[in-house]
Amino acid sequence: MASNLNGSTPVMLDRFTRFDSASVTKDNEFCYYYTILNTTNADSLFNELKQTISENIRSQVASSPDLRIFRDNDVTLRYFYRDSLQNVVHDITITPDQYK
Repeated sequence: MASNLNGSTPVMLDRFTRFDSASVTKDNEFCYYYTILNTTNADSLFNELKQTISENIRSQVASSPDLRIFRDNDVTLRYFYRDSLQNVVHDITITPDQYK
């Protein structure tokens, strides 16, 4: 799944968010990497949306047929948001307990 996603990256998702890549760790984590662009304060921009983003992720993982593989395998999801200098400004971790 990560390889398939990486075949179409990087891709702008909206005016501020670029999806850069995905990876899988040996600890059963699926990681998504994003860059926040077109702002001088990525941290502030992200803080305004963090709660909504987390709730949307949990809802999608819990209900999407395409993400059933995560539910069936108790995968932890990690979302890393970096600024234009590639410094991590936020990360969101969603564990199986949060989406089941």
